[in-house]
Amino acid sequence: MTAHKNLSVAVPWSLSHYIPLNGFHPLYRALFDHVPPNVELHAWDNVKLSNRFQRNIDIRDIVLRAANKESDKLKESGSQSIAKMYGEHFWPPNLALTDALAGDIEFHHTAPYPSLKRPFVFHCESFAPIFLPFTQQGSGEFKDHQKLREHYHRIFANPLCLGIFSHMPETLDSLSRFFSDPVIDHKLFSSKIGLSLKAIADRDILEKASLSRPTFLFVNSAHQNPANFFRRGGHIVLRFWKEFRASGRDGLLMLRCTKPSDEDLLAYGVDVSLLKAEAGQSIIWAEDYLSNYEMNALVASAHFFLLPSLSLHSVSIMQAMTLGAIPVVTDTVGTSVYVTNDELGIVLRGVRAAIWQTDPNTGILIDRYDRTPDLDDSLASQMTSRILALLDAPDAYQEMRKRTMAHAQQQFSGEAFSQDFWNTVYELYKNRKESTLTHGPIPNELACSLQDCTLRADGWARVFEGVTQPCRKIYTGQSIVWELGGAFIHADNNPRMDLHDWSVLAQYYSPGTPQTTFANTLIDFGGKYLSFTGSKNTNMRIRKSIDFISRVLMPFPVVHSHAASTLKKFRRFYRFFVFKFVKSDAGPADIELILHQVSGYNIIRYVDEYYAILQSEGEFIPDKVKAGGYSSIFSGSTIYEVQHKISTNAPPVLGHAVTVQPELVLEGFHDFNIIRLGNEFHAILQTEGAFVQEKLLSKKYSYSFSGHSLTEVQSTIMAGIDSKSILQTSRARRIARSIKRVLRGNK
Repeated sequence: MTAHKNLSVAVPWSLSHYIPLNGFHPLYRALFDHVPPNVELHAWDNVKLSNRFQRNIDIRDIVLRAANKESDKLKESGSQSIAKMYGEHFWPPNLALTDALAGDIEFHHTAPYPSLKRPFVFHCESFAPIFLPFTQQGSGEFKDHQKLREHYHRIFANPLCLGIFSHMPETLDSLSRFFSDPVIDHKLFSSKIGLSLKAIADRDILEKASLSRPTFLFVNSAHQNPANFFRRGGHIVLRFWKEFRASGRDGLLMLRCTKPSDEDLLAYGVDVSLLKAEAGQSIIWAEDYLSNYEMNALVASAHFFLLPSLSLHSVSIMQAMTLGAIPVVTDTVGTSVYVTNDELGIVLRGVRAAIWQTDPNTGILIDRYDRTPDLDDSLASQMTSRILALLDAPDAYQEMRKRTMAHAQQQFSGEAFSQDFWNTVYELYKNRKESTLTHGPIPNELACSLQDCTLRADGWARVFEGVTQPCRKIYTGQSIVWELGGAFIHADNNPRMDLHDWSVLAQYYSPGTPQTTFANTLIDFGGKYLSFTGSKNTNMRIRKSIDFISRVLMPFPVVHSHAASTLKKFRRFYRFFVFKFVKSDAGPADIELILHQVSGYNIIRYVDEYYAILQSEGEFIPDKVKAGGYSSIFSGSTIYEVQHKISTNAPPVLGHAVTVQPELVLEGFHDFNIIRLGNEFHAILQTEGAFVQEKLLSKKYSYSFSGHSLTEVQSTIMAGIDSKSILQTSRARRIARSIKRVLRGNK
């Protein structure tokens, strides 16, 4: 790029309407990590922006007034018009924040939501999501296609639209057919695609285990959305595994996704009894969200990456090929951009013919997701025969793997993708400036006043590797913390959150919206999420006092730890008093379901005690406990005590097994991982692998710390161990050793 002036690009992906679009999607990370030196990127840092709006009422009011003006314009639209529904989804505060973001042009992806007040460029992968929220992949139709065409034609044919990019030939062809406009055709550009080197920094993190016991990995999506297990082909993978094991072969199947219910699995032809027999042996479910490093390690450990999906998942395929896992995919639209059958992977036939068809009204390819038992049978059969044949020819497997990795390195270069894209964008912008003789956008006073609320160099990795959909991290019963987009978000109680409630402006713009606080780390909350039984006003005063004391004492870990211990004892006494002596109608019950399906019991926390009741006896009622109304009940002061009582005293309940669901809350704190299990927090050294509850109870960890809050455990770590004495190794290597131990343990 030979430009004389920097190109300033506004990237409004942190706004709430981008949540269903996965915000800072890993597909586009290379454009940021490998950005040319004369392209400046600007995106909101939600934590900084939230703090500014809390502290500066004047600036906040300026943005709110701008949002109200946009809302007034929206009201002038027809009540059922596409334009109004589009604007309501875009949402006036989001439009105001887009306007306030500095930049010569805007960059949008997946679905276009430009301000239309400055030039913009747009990149997409698939055709149907362009029209979100009006269309969805798999719907099989375009309702009101003529109205959609008119509305989106005004966006793409607008002179402010500089270019529409895609790496998918089918998507560009569909755009051309749908609009049938030479003006839009002139704006269509075929782009490269590739992964950031920073996203795959540890491509040699693991050596493959022996092919005699191969490892298979299924991931339901690159952004780890817990839904869509069946659309990604998870049931096909489980059916394949039954045949694989029936053939007498040994191996390991890892599934990074939430496990569906037994009823749903049965409906899709999965042998549930096999899953129960093989769980923890040849099948490992990883249901928690994994960091980028952990995902790299998981993919790198696998011989095969299984994705018999109805739709394309580019990042997953590129990641697998780069890290040496043979992709097993379907012939759905877009696969041919990445995988050549028998050369660079295994392509299962039948999906394209079964679910893709030409829409008679528009002439474009559309997909319809329906239950297709015959297709499921075919895919499972193909997967079994193709994989077994390749395993029987280990030399052929190794040659395919080498070709796959070499192809990925050459064709999926993130640096080449970035250079090609930004060069084209700059030329488009330069040509527009020369043809219109403009002098660039008028300086935005609001943008100038908020310029320090944007992401800096160290923030891009955080947002790209952050959770793209809200993920609950802590719930105390009276307070909740989510993780989203590289930030942690706190709210009192457990409120229902609608799409726009995740915006930093929501609580000021919409009355009744949950009050939220944003922070970069859990530590930054200073214990704000700690719960305390009492009235709302009393809670607020006490919480503020706790926050203040916690911040003051944080530099003195021994004193901080002692204070946290004292507070814990006070809480236990207070809750015991409430439980024993306060009537049940004194206020809302502090009840939380902690674990379910533990040998047929549900474990519930009530105030500061834990209770286990049979699932068949319905909901937990405190008065029923006091009256002895449950046929079988166990109680204790910790979740472990209750679980131990269940395992030693409870009669067996058919079809149930003890399940423990630990949740990684904080990774790498002074070389410790901090795990939440129920309402307890535990810290173990990262070098000691995955958290195992039995190992903690039997005190087999060389170092471990426990407490009732994250802050308490952090303080105990700082006070109780010399961090310099802990081996300092890279995070990725520690994860690699952990996964190696898992693999060795399942040989």
